Amino acid sequence: MNAQLILKQFPSHILFRILHYSLITLQLRDELEGGAPFGKRGTLAPRSSLEWQPLSLWLANILMTYSGDILGNLFLGTLPLEPLCNAHDVLFCSFIWYIIFFCPLDLGHAVARTVTFRVLAATMTAISQVVIIEKGVQLAGSVYGNASIPMLVAGTIMGSGAELLRPVASLLINKCQGNNHAYVKLSTNSKLALMISWLYVLETNHNHLILGLTRHQLQGYLLILLITFKYLSLAYRTDHLIWLIESRICYTFFGGLYSDLSKFFNRQTASPEQNGWVAVILATVCRCGQ
Repeated sequence: MNAQLILKQFPSHILFRILHYSLITLQLRDELEGGAPFGKRGTLAPRSSLEWQPLSLWLANILMTYSGDILGNLFLGTLPLEPLCNAHDVLFCSFIWYIIFFCPLDLGHAVARTVTFRVLAATMTAISQVVIIEKGVQLAGSVYGNASIPMLVAGTIMGSGAELLRPVASLLINKCQGNNHAYVKLSTNSKLALMISWLYVLETNHNHLILGLTRHQLQGYLLILLITFKYLSLAYRTDHLIWLIESRICYTFFGGLYSDLSKFFNRQTASPEQNGWVAVILATVCRCGQ
């Protein structure tokens, strides 16, 4: 029971907030630097892109930081901008944003890119994601009467809100996506949130697929698996492995296999002219045999 209470209070801890806000700001800056122009010696010139409009960068960062709570409140029928009412927390988030983007000598960005920071941030975000998804599923269950689809949607949105609002943030910083498919493509983090939400929905409905696990046991196993996955993502290309699995599933169940089978059988089926030639050859062979 004490462990559950600690986990629920964990997202409000000052250390978690520092790591969480720093990681989101770091992802925003890395995305900007990925499309920055090159300097004279072929190196990236990130400062030119970061000095466009500080207000737009700040708005995009605030939107991505509180996106999970904003979207969750919107879907649950409460005030969407209620998370922004905490002025002290918004100021603290803005301070972290300034340190990562505009710290003298770029010290904040350099510290945030170290392996130690990434390992700590991966652990903190994994724990927070599981707790927030559980909160979203429980709130949706209380509002919609344990309906499976609303609980699944609420858990996924609250667990990956920053990914879902990324296109809006891209518009704020004048960095639109190159095609429309980028707006509907789920990231790896969103897919993990969807899977975790589905498991919580099964546990809420006491489904046999959950193998009789209690809520506390399921939460413990999810924490272990998610933290392990976060660590592996730091060293290996886990996104590529997930893409391979998805491509095989899509090929099997969503038209790829059927299309290839149709092409194969169409090649095996001869045209009428070819059928005529085959009949003539068979007749000639039969006459020779007689």
